[in-house]
Amino acid sequence: MVDMDIGSDSWSSFSDWMIQYSNSRKLEHVVCKLVLAASAYFIWQERNNRLFSRSQCSAPQVSEKIKNSVRLRLMGFKFQGQADHKKVMEKWQIPLRALDEDPG
Repeated sequence: MVDMDIGSDSWSSFSDWMIQYSNSRKLEHVVCKLVLAASAYFIWQERNNRLFSRSQCSAPQVSEKIKNSVRLRLMGFKFQGQADHKKVMEKWQIPLRALDEDPG
């Protein structure tokens, strides 16, 4: 769901990508940063739940939490209706009519 275009799955590749695009406001980069932040948050939350609450979720459940969190955050963005924005909306399964609706 995210095209980060990094060479490998190593932590240094992720950190290099974040340094390179940390100030970017391009939608694709914002989505990648949201996914990384949500991943860190929910994986750490799962770790704490397993250690302190003795409850656990499966990997697909944690993945779904991450996707839903990013999807909800994206639904709050004000898109300008550009073609690449519509592609991101479709990829994240956000109804295109959400572009025109006022959430409040």
